[in-house]
Amino acid sequence: MKDEDGHFGERVAASYDESAADMFEPGVLDPVVGVLADLAGGGRALELGIGTGRIALPLARRGISVHGIELSRAMAARLRAKPGGDAIAVTIGDFATTRVDGTFSVAYLVF
Repeated sequence: MKDEDGHFGERVAASYDESAADMFEPGVLDPVVGVLADLAGGGRALELGIGTGRIALPLARRGISVHGIELSRAMAARLRAKPGGDAIAVTIGDFATTRVDGTFSVAYLVF
């Protein structure tokens, strides 16, 4: 399940969205995105463990500038391959120690 450097590799990333399909349902996703959009206001949002973009993509569609930290290059590649994913900045690293430039109105970790 993990690749040679200890991070989730392509095998996990390839099936991640399908394995968590219920978490992508509008009834689950919309309330979370709504709360985060309200918290972000006009500012930026930082997602810890951005993964394939389950939260980041709909949040960005609401006009929020999203930046993510992700340990898995394969998961980040899946995010970037989705419509709008190339517009979301992702820093590869451990979210406990990785730093990104700028300030954020909200930082969050979900799921």
